[in-house]
Amino acid sequence: MKKSEKLIWKLIDREITEEEFNELEDELSKDEDLRTYYQNSIETDSALSNRHYTPFLNFKTDKARKTTNLISFVSLTGWIAAAIIIIFAILPETTSNVKLVAAENADWRGYSVAIEDEMPDQILHLHSGAIELQFPTKTKVVIEGPAFFRVENDSSLHLAKGSATVTHSGMPETFHLNTPLGKIVDLGTQFGVLVDHSNSEATVVTEVFDGNIKFIGNSKDETRFFNTGENAIIRGTELGQKLKVLANHPYANLVARPTLTETPTQDKALGNSSELLLEAHKQDSTISDFDAVDLMLNGNFQAQINYSMVKGIAQAIDQKAEILNNAQSKYTPQNGVSFAEAAMQEIEAMGQSIVDSYVNFSKIRYWEACQTAEVVWIEHKDQAGQITHRIPHARRLSQPKEGNKLLKNLEKIREWITEVHLIHEEKGMGWASEFGCPEDGKEKFDKRSRNLLAISYAIDSIKSNLD
Repeated sequence: MKKSEKLIWKLIDREITEEEFNELEDELSKDEDLRTYYQNSIETDSALSNRHYTPFLNFKTDKARKTTNLISFVSLTGWIAAAIIIIFAILPETTSNVKLVAAENADWRGYSVAIEDEMPDQILHLHSGAIELQFPTKTKVVIEGPAFFRVENDSSLHLAKGSATVTHSGMPETFHLNTPLGKIVDLGTQFGVLVDHSNSEATVVTEVFDGNIKFIGNSKDETRFFNTGENAIIRGTELGQKLKVLANHPYANLVARPTLTETPTQDKALGNSSELLLEAHKQDSTISDFDAVDLMLNGNFQAQINYSMVKGIAQAIDQKAEILNNAQSKYTPQNGVSFAEAAMQEIEAMGQSIVDSYVNFSKIRYWEACQTAEVVWIEHKDQAGQITHRIPHARRLSQPKEGNKLLKNLEKIREWITEVHLIHEEKGMGWASEFGCPEDGKEKFDKRSRNLLAISYAIDSIKSNLD
């Protein structure tokens, strides 16, 4: 590890001296790669330790930057806010002719911009309200707070957090909007975008109201095109890892606000809110049907296919197990004959189907056979207390639930077979033979023993497959 990299970790661990701090600040101002390493180290440390303290270096590049009314770092909370500032701090200085042409109850924190002013070259914090920017590329952008953003030049905007509606009537590909996960290139269109953050990743929601856009991920090899009416929830980190893209998701419908002189009139607008809305206020039953595993596996096509097959198998077994469960609940013992004894043939057949199945149950993962996570929706509200949007996140359960019941049904099948096996042992080997033959009964007894071992092995394997 280089000395400068060691100094970064000393800073993160709060063990850096004043002399070392000054040395590190000087190195960061000269070395772009080191600044990137610093940003990644901050995010890695925060993700691993979940700390809410993040050091911030107010370094300057060799090219002098403007010094007007910088936003105080201490007014921001959380590592992601720090990462936002670091990202902007390492960007090169640019100039623009972008103007603020309208505002609605704009509440600025730190540096403020008045109507008809040119936008400064720095990160801006719009705490609430909305503003409208006019770009020379024949592009209008309405930004709604709370938002952190920076006008990079005459043809690009970096939105680190918040929502915006972009209306572009100029030449295709002459305007683009940067986000923490990649950039959206305008191909002559109107689109909405929402940027938010959890403790460990960023979420970008976008919808094309008219025309086409191109999304280019930070890793360069993730390019997606979206047309009129299409939307996506894009999730990931800023460390170059593969993105998760939920295309045309039913909860990702945004409402356009192309200008501040008009109020959104779409039928899907919620109430009279002027916020860019994410229609996620569906019925509780709909939300509960949303599979947390599907959410986590998005982007891993092979794992998605495997999980879909497991769910299909689980459903088929559950249908048959439910028949036996219902029969058992209605069964009244007669002449001392238990349910297991009366339903022996059906129980034996179900156990045999598991053992002779085309599926190797021992390879199924624990989280595929029961519910280990749930979907939670992070709600965001406007100043009036109205919900403006919800973002889905997968949260691990402290105690697993039945889920698709695959594991539960396997354990129930083993329980039934064990009961039959004990009855057979108690009543003698000839009991299971239709001819009363001990040798025939012993053969069935041994076969059932092997089936019990195989089913137990499958159950134990599932419980240990925690990857």
